[in-house]
Amino acid sequence: MFNDKRRVLLYAVFPSCFTLILIALYFSGIEFLQSITSPAFQREFGLIENTQNILLLLSALLCWRTARSEPCNHWKWFWRLGTLASLFLFMEEIDWGDHYWSLLTGTQRPSGEYFNIHNQGNITRWLKKIVDGGSVVIFILIPLARKRLPVKIQSLVPDIHSALTLLCGLLTSKLAHALENAGINNNGSLLNNISEFRETFTYWVGLLYLWEVAQRRKSPHQQTAITDNATGTTSQKS
Repeated sequence: MFNDKRRVLLYAVFPSCFTLILIALYFSGIEFLQSITSPAFQREFGLIENTQNILLLLSALLCWRTARSEPCNHWKWFWRLGTLASLFLFMEEIDWGDHYWSLLTGTQRPSGEYFNIHNQGNITRWLKKIVDGGSVVIFILIPLARKRLPVKIQSLVPDIHSALTLLCGLLTSKLAHALENAGINNNGSLLNNISEFRETFTYWVGLLYLWEVAQRRKSPHQQTAITDNATGTTSQKS
């Protein structure tokens, strides 16, 4: 099933190693190293949050560039919507610039008050459930059922290696929660937000998904071999 070594590296090994380094820095007990990962005064300026921002900007850039070279109007709209969605998520992550405005002006919103949408009320809790459930369906169940789907939509099906990303994200998140619950030294900037480590995997698998679809769309009118990673067989698509 997971017989593509390059994709195993991309989908599992690289994001896991990177996140484990961030976890080690955050729980190192060394203030300087903890600040690199997530500063105590504002976690939004740390490496965790900025990695997520970079992944979202790369997703937007990929969609925008692909839309420009896409010959099919329907697909152009797919990439345009992908660009808008990525930029919307990016703006939500940076609280629509409020963090930077606060830094420049010296003003601060009251504790627990946010400018963005996803941190309002119970929205965060429900969004996590929707993202978790949707990720299982989109990145695990649908790839497993790819051969049963119409050929026309198979180019939209995520690679089965996406399941590895979700699994690694879950395991590293469990590790981070265990270290926090054990009282391992940290600066407290991720209190009640330790799931930020797992969120990085979500944006990573999203970027890889867009990249995979873009690769399949490079020569849409030519016959291309599609490796069925779920079964290890190869089929032809025209």
